[in-house]
Amino acid sequence: MKKVLLSALIATAGFLAFAFDDSPFMKPNGEPKSYTQTEFTISTKFGDYYRTPAVKYKHTFNDAGLEIESAEYSVSGQLASKIIYEYAADKQIASQSCFDAEGNLFWKVSAVFDKNGKKTEENEYDSKGNLLGKTIYKYEGSDGIDETYYNSRGDLIWKNTYKYNSEQKLIENCAYFANGTLDVKKIYVYAPDGKLAEINSYNHLNEQVAREVNIYNADGLLAEYATYGSDGKRRSRIFYKYDAKRNVIKQTTYNIAQKFGNTVNEMVGQSDFEYDYPNQ
Repeated sequence: MKKVLLSALIATAGFLAFAFDDSPFMKPNGEPKSYTQTEFTISTKFGDYYRTPAVKYKHTFNDAGLEIESAEYSVSGQLASKIIYEYAADKQIASQSCFDAEGNLFWKVSAVFDKNGKKTEENEYDSKGNLLGKTIYKYEGSDGIDETYYNSRGDLIWKNTYKYNSEQKLIENCAYFANGTLDVKKIYVYAPDGKLAEINSYNHLNEQVAREVNIYNADGLLAEYATYGSDGKRRSRIFYKYDAKRNVIKQTTYNIAQKFGNTVNEMVGQSDFEYDYPNQ
């Protein structure tokens, strides 16, 4: 996904570790009214780690459990921006509108659906309603989707293709440049229990360039997410801790580095999650 608004969407999407989901949003258990993610920057001094709050994201849900707003705040609680979500009758996202701290529209994304509820278009607009880009979706039966992105002039920018198995699990995603050259192909591998186990990425020469691995705990919750480079060596690790409702309360990111002749896990980021549960 390389849309014009991608960086803005990711900035407020929150829990990126669950980007394996079709939804861009975290889906908390226990039907919380909202949850707040606080991201920290990490520094070291005399061999010890210190964390400093950097930014907060608050995600708010309606009575149906759908996210209706995601807002970015400074550490002091000052609003920076927010995205408002509207939904179609079948609970698919129909529009996303981003506003600045003063309530001025910054950008908007609107979806178009066919009579069967399948998304056929997604249009991106700037604050004045000018078209920035258009994504067109075409379906190949029940096991394939063709996603093509154009700029405001109608020029082809990139294309993605998706293939699904009989259980409607994503098994392959290919990303192409505008000239038709393969950028990356991702193959999705599932464990016997149906959970996503790993993603293997290949370049246009069919050489493996990356590997992503999910490790689950005894309760079936994601405990660790690790990435590997083309040489097969581990590059990064993310660890997760959960509350009694099986929602993430802490996410800690490490890079794998060589220090003084040894391989070490170097902490580079951390996020805390707080939930506002009903009747709490």
